[in-house]
Amino acid sequence: MIAAVRASQAPDQAAEPCYFLGNDVADPTRIARAESATDPPSVREWLKPLESAGQRRSTSAKRVGGKAASLGRLLRDGFPVPRGWVLDARCFTELVDRQLPRGHDLATLIRLSGTKVGVDRAARARDRILSEPLPETLSAALQALWQTIAPEAPWGLAVRSSATCEDSDETSMAGLATSVLGVRGDAELDAAIRQVWASAFLPRALAYLAHAGVRDVAMGVVLQVMVRAEAAGVLFTAPPAGLEGEHWRAGERLVNATLGLGAPVVDGAVAADTLRIARGGGKVVASAVAQKRRALVVGAAGLEEVAVPAARADRPALGEAALRQLAELAERLEQGGKGPFDVEFAVEGEDPGRLADDAVAEGEDPGRLADDAAPAEGAPAEGAPAEGAPAEPRVWLLQVRPVSGGGFPEGGGADTIWSRANVGEALPGAATPLTWSVARAFSDRGFREAFAALGCRVPRGARLVANVHGRFYLNLTAFMQIAAQVPGLSPRALLGMSGGASDQLIARLAEQSAGVSRRRFYARLPLTGPRLLLRQARLEREVAAYEGEALWAQRALSELDMTLLPDDAIGTTLRSVFLLLERTGTLMLHCASASLASHLALCKALERVAGRRASARSASGEAPLDGPAGRAETNVEHLAQVLAGGVRELDSAGPGIELARVAELVMLDRASRERLLAGEVRGPRDLPEGPARDALARFLDAYGDRAVREAELATPRWREDPAPVIAMLTASLRGAPGDPERALARARALADREMAMLETRVSRVELALLRTLVGRAQRYVRLRERMRTWVTRVLGMLRKVALDIDRRLLRIEPSLLPGSVFFCTYEELVTALSSGRADVGHVVRLRRAEHLRDAARPDPPATFIGRPPPVVLPPASGVRLLGLPASPGVVEGRARVLEPGAPSLDAVAPGEVLVARTTDIGLSPLFLVAAAVVTELGGPMSHASIVAREYGIPAVVNVPGATLAIKTGDRLRVDGDRGVIERLNERDERAAPPSPNGAAGGAQGDGAAPLAAPPE
Repeated sequence: MIAAVRASQAPDQAAEPCYFLGNDVADPTRIARAESATDPPSVREWLKPLESAGQRRSTSAKRVGGKAASLGRLLRDGFPVPRGWVLDARCFTELVDRQLPRGHDLATLIRLSGTKVGVDRAARARDRILSEPLPETLSAALQALWQTIAPEAPWGLAVRSSATCEDSDETSMAGLATSVLGVRGDAELDAAIRQVWASAFLPRALAYLAHAGVRDVAMGVVLQVMVRAEAAGVLFTAPPAGLEGEHWRAGERLVNATLGLGAPVVDGAVAADTLRIARGGGKVVASAVAQKRRALVVGAAGLEEVAVPAARADRPALGEAALRQLAELAERLEQGGKGPFDVEFAVEGEDPGRLADDAVAEGEDPGRLADDAAPAEGAPAEGAPAEGAPAEPRVWLLQVRPVSGGGFPEGGGADTIWSRANVGEALPGAATPLTWSVARAFSDRGFREAFAALGCRVPRGARLVANVHGRFYLNLTAFMQIAAQVPGLSPRALLGMSGGASDQLIARLAEQSAGVSRRRFYARLPLTGPRLLLRQARLEREVAAYEGEALWAQRALSELDMTLLPDDAIGTTLRSVFLLLERTGTLMLHCASASLASHLALCKALERVAGRRASARSASGEAPLDGPAGRAETNVEHLAQVLAGGVRELDSAGPGIELARVAELVMLDRASRERLLAGEVRGPRDLPEGPARDALARFLDAYGDRAVREAELATPRWREDPAPVIAMLTASLRGAPGDPERALARARALADREMAMLETRVSRVELALLRTLVGRAQRYVRLRERMRTWVTRVLGMLRKVALDIDRRLLRIEPSLLPGSVFFCTYEELVTALSSGRADVGHVVRLRRAEHLRDAARPDPPATFIGRPPPVVLPPASGVRLLGLPASPGVVEGRARVLEPGAPSLDAVAPGEVLVARTTDIGLSPLFLVAAAVVTELGGPMSHASIVAREYGIPAVVNVPGATLAIKTGDRLRVDGDRGVIERLNERDERAAPPSPNGAAGGAQGDGAAPLAAPPE
């Protein structure tokens, strides 16, 4: 159609300037106007051409919404925007007035945001919007539109929100309102429009509007022809205020791109190529090319993921021509001092749709996608194609809006510092509403009681945790201001162990807590000090007494037939298990506080002997603790971790040790081994009778309440779904049989060697003190990990009750999907069960939709100030990545990047380096297969770090952007002593350094080369 319009233009029109930045492509403004003139009258009655949006009062932003008005201006200014139409926001308003009961309009719901009544009304309004038909004349207009446009839209239409408050400098609905892609046919268009309208009633959208001061809003709808994208992504024209730094400098633009449609990039569902390009000229400053194994396209049945040929997956999604066009478009957008902008774009190549065709044929040459040129760092993205070369790809702008963040998390302001660096290990990704409601109450109460036990005053109304896009975040500002009442609990001391904060953020937190008074703490110290010491002395007995009661409760629940209980009785059971969880969490936090205090005391004692001790891991054998290897406090903390290693009977290490023993038995049973390696085993019953089968059954009986992402109540436990266990067991069979006892001996041997070095440097009194402090640190770590195991068990009990409630919900309302219980809060379930009115279906549908939206969003940064930025920062460039040392040793091996959700665990090969966003404790059995562990989140005192030290494998945590900067197959050198990861050039690998005495190596296999081994 475009070619036909171009051919039919008069000569004088062809002489006009062409603003589209590809080769020999007509002005899209004139094309859109020419095509819109052919729209049927029924279409023009309801739908205005996109190029007219924002042009006059009848199509102003108040009538068609901010997004439509913005795209209309772009079209009129000659920018390449796909053809489209806009549905007036008054249609939405009239529908709400006609179909919804009084008090269910958006203005009222915004005022009621965050209340129980508001959630209930919003859920009912959303259900009504989705179920009521559109006006007959509008449906007829949509039918006529599709009949007209279908031949020109093989990938269908994109249906996007255009709220009257949207894409302004003050407010943005990005990530809150819904877009529906690949819509074909009038019936799908009808449903898509109602989905877009219904998204305005999601609780997080209402909360954002209320926080932004918006009193009322209406929703226009944009319909655009889908670009047959070979590549797509997001361009940020400049870093927003506060994000300038080493990873993204002020004079640079940031591009995230992938193959196929850009929705996975916008939503953060895939790892995308990341490029930083200079503002002037578009030169590539730095780039990180992701492995793009899957691409989202529009197929015959709608949106579908297709496999990308291996030869194409590792190549950049964008080439020089596309980057040059993006750079020129960014320059034009920012003319007049405007910006920065968040730009969604799509690249249409010379053969649109070839990505899908090539991806289906796995063995074929994928050809040139987007365009072949792969710009190297420092190469200019400019220059025209050579004579006779194929036409350049076309870059289309899909959305352009000011870069702005969302609202402030609850309880925070512009200067509040939020972090999930440590808590993200326990609960990565978006939590379901039931999990969040339980975790919030459990954490808030536990923190308050732990602080009160220390003699701290917790301000009334202080919010210590918050929900940010479904993720669990800790209010570091409030937390540190409370902790600062205790001498020695400085931001540097605490965050050095938990991770997630740079030196600049630590300094800012220290400044925020500098004026905190300690008078109350000192005044109460004569009372709280002896009480705290007495409780710590009794902590072991308290844990033992708790275990007796918890075991009784666990056994009683397992023997209870909940199907016989009435609703109010099952509500009582739910409350009793929840109270047990609160008690369990509080006791775990007391154990964690004791562990922290003992670690800090050990660090203080080691500081006194810093200048008189040489490290057992020093290459020279004589390097002082505060020498040039690093900051004294960092080396002291690392030494304290090593000395406290080798803890016997550590609960968190149990699953890995026991699974390794199962693997030993499987290796002796040829039939069992062959079945596992062939993928024929789903559970113990699929193994032949014998010791291996019995051992696997015993493992699931002992650890069946654990899981990957086990803090999420919606996650099936290993007892319900042993697939992750089978996958990890299969991975362990691909190498030489491991010796779990030898793995445990590594950490103990290194700790003994360090203590032996200290014996030659300190007095007997100092040595006795250090031994006592090491023993206390080990004891409290053991108690902390034991209580952490009990938290998991009680969560499993809570899940069992929740599944019975889910059965009841499905019986009352069969239209609900299984697992609906996890989309209610704990309070809602208790109220519904006690009242006998389980009318929660509308709330479940509302919360499920919002959870899907949250889960699709990219993870906010591990730590941020004020509000979560809309940009995912690129990883550090260069061959070295820096993090926090978590477990000692230096090793080389090939990387295995674990994607979110931990799929394909059986693909992990012995000796590989595990690289993950966060190393879930449920993945710890893989540690004995791997050579080393690298994570983006976590700290040296996190559960996974402790397990890595017990297994004696090197680990580096808190490495920003590790999963983007590292690709599966990269050869790495992991230095767990210094917290450094080096990417090695296969063609010119550096020689391994001399083996330090006593450093711990990782599990060995074809992929790993330990550079130092511990003494036997």
